[in-house]
Amino acid sequence: MLAVTASQGVISIVERDTPEGNGELIAVTSSGICGSDLHMIEAGLSGVVLGHEFGGHTSSGQLVAIRPTGECGTCQQCSAGHSQTCSMAGRSLHGMSRDGGLAEFVLVDQNQIFPMPAGVDPASVGLVEPLAVVIHGINRSNIEKGSRAVVIGAGSIGLLTAAVLIDRGVSVDIVTRHPHQSLAAEKLGAHPVSEPGSNYDVSFDAVCSQQSFDACVQATRPSGTLLEFGMFWSPVTLNNSLMMKEITVIPSIFYGHNHEHHDFVEAVDVLARLPFIIDAVITHRFALTDAAEAFRVAADRKSGAIKVHLFHM
Repeated sequence: MLAVTASQGVISIVERDTPEGNGELIAVTSSGICGSDLHMIEAGLSGVVLGHEFGGHTSSGQLVAIRPTGECGTCQQCSAGHSQTCSMAGRSLHGMSRDGGLAEFVLVDQNQIFPMPAGVDPASVGLVEPLAVVIHGINRSNIEKGSRAVVIGAGSIGLLTAAVLIDRGVSVDIVTRHPHQSLAAEKLGAHPVSEPGSNYDVSFDAVCSQQSFDACVQATRPSGTLLEFGMFWSPVTLNNSLMMKEITVIPSIFYGHNHEHHDFVEAVDVLARLPFIIDAVITHRFALTDAAEAFRVAADRKSGAIKVHLFHM
C-alpha cells in the first residue's frame, strides 16, 4: 500500500505492507495535516506513517472517524474519566508513536472507531479529531451562553473554536492575520478583528506562544478564564498582569470521555448538524500521491491554507 512518511524533514510516499493483526483495518478516505505534524517533522520525526486526523471505511463499508489516541483503560486517570491524561494517550498516538492515517490502510483498535451519520461529506472524518480537541477545551472552560469570548489565532483550531462557541450562543471575536482567515471567520458567524478588545469572559489561545498568551491575559476580564489549546513549542513566561487580574488558566490536551459524555461523539454530532464548517475550514484537497505538495502548502503561511486534506478513495 502507499503511505506517507518523513525523514530529515523530507516528505516521501513509500510502499508499505498492508497492516495485519488485532483490530479493524480501515480503508482511509481522508486525512488532515495538523500544525503539530509540521512541528514534529521539523523536530526530526521519522519512519512512522504520518497522520492523526483521519477516517475511512470499515470492512463492512461503514464510514467512520478514528480517535488516534490510545488508553490503558485501567489507570487512575482512565477510571476517573480523564483518558486524555493516561500515559498511553500520547505513547500510542497514530501518526507519531504508531503508524497513522496518511496511507491507504491503517489498523486501529475497536474502541477508536466512531461511525459517521449517513449523508455526511466524506471529508468530515478528517475534521472530527481537531473538532474534538476544540470541544474538550470549550467544555473545560465552562463558558456560558451569552458570554463574550475572544479567540487568538485563526488557524483550524481557532476557527473550529469559534464555530462551536457560536453554536452555543457565545459572542466571538477572533484575531485574524490574513484575508482568507477573515473570510472563513465570517462564514462561521464570528467577528474577525486585527486586535482583540478587552474584558472578555473567556479567551482561547489557539497559538500557544508568548505573544498569544500575553494577548489573552490582556484581553481577559478580571476573574475571567484563559484556555490554552494544544502544545507550547517554546517556554512561556507568566507575568504579574495574570496575577493582578486573578485569571484562571486552564490547559487542554486531546479529548476525553466518561460514562456521560464523549468529546468525539459530540464532534461527530456537530459536523452532522453544521456541515458548512467543512467548506469554511478545509481549503485545500490533494490526492495521497501529492503528499509532498500538500505538506508544502500546509506549511506556507502565504498559501491561503487553513486545513489541508489528502484523499484516497
